[in-house]
Amino acid sequence: MTLSAGTKLGPYEVLAPIGSGGMGEVYRARDARLNRDVAIKVLPVAFAADHERLARFQREAQVLASLNHPHIASIYGLEKAGEVEALVLELVEGETLAERLARGPLPVDEALEIARQIADALEAAHERGIVHRDLKPSNVKLTPQGRVKVLDFGLAKAVSGDSSSPDATHSPTLTAAATQGGVVIGTAAYMSPEQARGKTVDRRADIWAFGTVLYEMLAGRRVFEGETVSDTLAAVLRADVDWSALPPETPASVRRALRRCLDRDLKTRFHDVADVRIAMDEPLETPPTAAAARAPRAAGSRLWPFLAALAGIVAILGWWRALVPGPASRAEVTRLSLSLPSGSRLPYDDQPVFGLSRDGRQVAVVAERDGATALYLRRLDATEPRLVEGTANAKAPFFSPDGRWIGFFSDGKLKKVPVEGGSPVVLADAVSSRGGVWLRDDSIVFSQTYTSGLSRVSSRGGKTEILTEPDGKRGERTHRWPSELPDGRRILFTVGSVRNPSHYDEAEIDVLDLTTRERHKIYEGGSMARWVPGGRLVVVRNATLLALPFDERRLAVTGDAVPAVGKISGDPSGGAAYFSVAADGTLAYARGGVAAPDRTLVLVDRKGVATDLPLSPRPFGSPRFSPDGKRLAFSIGSGGGADDDVFVYDIASNTVSRLTFGVSGLAPVWSPDGKRIAFSSIRGGVEGVWVKAADGTGEEKVLDRLPGGVEYPNSWSDDGRFLAIRRASPTVGMWLLDLPAGPASAAREAQSDASGGALSPDGRFFAYSTGMFAQGDIFVQPTDGSAGKWQITTDHGGWPVWRGREIFFLREGGEVWAVEAETTPAFRAGSPRLIHRSEGGYLIRTAPLYPFDASYDGRRFVMLKSRQPAAVDRIDLVLGWASELGHAAAARP
Repeated sequence: MTLSAGTKLGPYEVLAPIGSGGMGEVYRARDARLNRDVAIKVLPVAFAADHERLARFQREAQVLASLNHPHIASIYGLEKAGEVEALVLELVEGETLAERLARGPLPVDEALEIARQIADALEAAHERGIVHRDLKPSNVKLTPQGRVKVLDFGLAKAVSGDSSSPDATHSPTLTAAATQGGVVIGTAAYMSPEQARGKTVDRRADIWAFGTVLYEMLAGRRVFEGETVSDTLAAVLRADVDWSALPPETPASVRRALRRCLDRDLKTRFHDVADVRIAMDEPLETPPTAAAARAPRAAGSRLWPFLAALAGIVAILGWWRALVPGPASRAEVTRLSLSLPSGSRLPYDDQPVFGLSRDGRQVAVVAERDGATALYLRRLDATEPRLVEGTANAKAPFFSPDGRWIGFFSDGKLKKVPVEGGSPVVLADAVSSRGGVWLRDDSIVFSQTYTSGLSRVSSRGGKTEILTEPDGKRGERTHRWPSELPDGRRILFTVGSVRNPSHYDEAEIDVLDLTTRERHKIYEGGSMARWVPGGRLVVVRNATLLALPFDERRLAVTGDAVPAVGKISGDPSGGAAYFSVAADGTLAYARGGVAAPDRTLVLVDRKGVATDLPLSPRPFGSPRFSPDGKRLAFSIGSGGGADDDVFVYDIASNTVSRLTFGVSGLAPVWSPDGKRIAFSSIRGGVEGVWVKAADGTGEEKVLDRLPGGVEYPNSWSDDGRFLAIRRASPTVGMWLLDLPAGPASAAREAQSDASGGALSPDGRFFAYSTGMFAQGDIFVQPTDGSAGKWQITTDHGGWPVWRGREIFFLREGGEVWAVEAETTPAFRAGSPRLIHRSEGGYLIRTAPLYPFDASYDGRRFVMLKSRQPAAVDRIDLVLGWASELGHAAAARP
């Protein structure tokens, strides 16, 4: 069916025809909703009229739409208008590979790069159980940016359906078969033998087609050709491959890979496209040069004895040089300074904010701009960093071994994102974001919660495996910051102690054997250990990078630590060590103040008039008004545990009293009568919620404890019954503790994935936010678990506080907003309205601790303001640093 320009299919307006194929006509169209151009593929009338077939196609298209990969053209949806059934696809600009091949063969390097991107697309689809079945040059687009996009992924199966028997639906129906609606299930020259015979196919058919496409790119001609379709199919089934047509400079590893791809025996053909990629990238011999390939065999045979003798001499010289030590060679050392995106800075955090790829050629960095953080990718051969889309709130980035993916933590999840662009993929829950390492076996080892051991998950996602658990008897609280030793079998990690979990100068470094699960302690007094080529480890102590001589066989530190580059952080505790070491010995580090800055407390009225409280700047957290509005409770410390304590401040008299002493205290919340304060604390390595009299008298009592978890009280209902707790382990969520029922006996999860919660004064409802900071929206639900859910905001909001008939919350920039809310006889809410804008840069990104509070009468607000040190807006790079480090160590007496 032909469509004219201006025809509308739902929100899509047809602009112009693009072409036609076995599946029907293809048009460029405009998506009015998302303001973008798309491709519309109109299905043949005969196909659209077959309801059973169409239903089957729709089910399969839904599966195909789940593919999300930078080298796969996306399926956006199906659209129907009258008798027209159309498939909405990503519009990919550029020429097809077939159009490019019409001009002749590709240079070997260009062909191999295109092949690798095609292989990436196939691998991603095969992991989801999707086989292309019609891979050919016309289904490969080359964008103007040099990116490969594979088109029509899986549509052959979507058309034919899924049958386990080799019936007619699997036979090679070609574009001339009009009675079959133009169905294309493989084009003859690129069909696998089993496809040509009408047998059931699997991913190995795609591997065959991949081989034919790669051969054609290199040779400039098809591997199987004939005057007719029948002749071509006969060649596919029986003809020998002309390997001499490949250019002489084709690497031997690629030749071997092609032979395995084009193996007619399914048992010996490659079974996995990942194996193809690995085989192509692992040359076992020097590729023949064009001159060598043209040399006569006789000349080669006459030279062979001489070459063999020469090789023997070289081997003997190498052996002699290994035995007789000579002067140490020193690789060239190059120092670079990489700037961050204009107007951005490194965020103040207690975890790595950048990571190097293993070859040292790429840097993934978390940069903060206008209060928002995201990942940026900087290649050493590029002049500017590039934003990695979909990485808001990213933390602790790390690369895959091949440098094609970035792993990172965001919003309580471990995620990965392709460096070439595409949507992030969630792999596992990970509350703490305390480091991850992508191993060569394609698994990721990471720290899942603040007080957990190490876990492992496949880079494709799936079940999480626990590798280690902290030993409470030894005073261990957490295992974090994993890194890989060069054998790929063992990892280094940091063991944090209960004694002082926020000061890693007292931490120890252990090694874990991933095969035997044996642990071995190798060093005490530092953290974030990384192996450096040349037999060294680097660790952080007191914000200084230290180098340790290390024997990998004995797993032992064999000498004293020496400074590597001097002070790299402004944090006296050493908790914010910004550095990364690549496998090639490249070092990236940041100098300057990267520690969390001190803060001031500010009282603000409803008109926005601010009054700074007369308190010296300190690392304040979770300021909370007492019910009578005369006092404030807050914590002072890093916000990480044992070095935090709760204080009470009398506003009128300007006096401060300490409530907790040395056993940690943070996230204070007042009881409704103002006589007690609940707070989070660590006791005996277990975090929980405790309560103590606000005047400091009497004993502390436990309200709730969650072994292996992290808990922060958020709100106490006015009737004293419910305490809302934000739990960060095993998953993030809001829990309600029914206090009259007794300690820890009636805690229940009220809402998963909630960040920040507030109880209504009557305790019948609770408000919560769905994203970190103000990235999500505010919702309200009943506390009794009954049905009912109300969305309060549609334009983001976070940190709700419920006072009287108003729910206050924050938006980006520290703006305070409010919503009127009634709870009787039924819940009802008004529209959000602005209370006051931030004039002083009030903080909002202080998770997990609340950054503000409202007085119980709703007339005043207490806010946090940061006293920031100088911005850190660059990263220093030292290429060849491992060589410099080893040379300097050898020169020391």
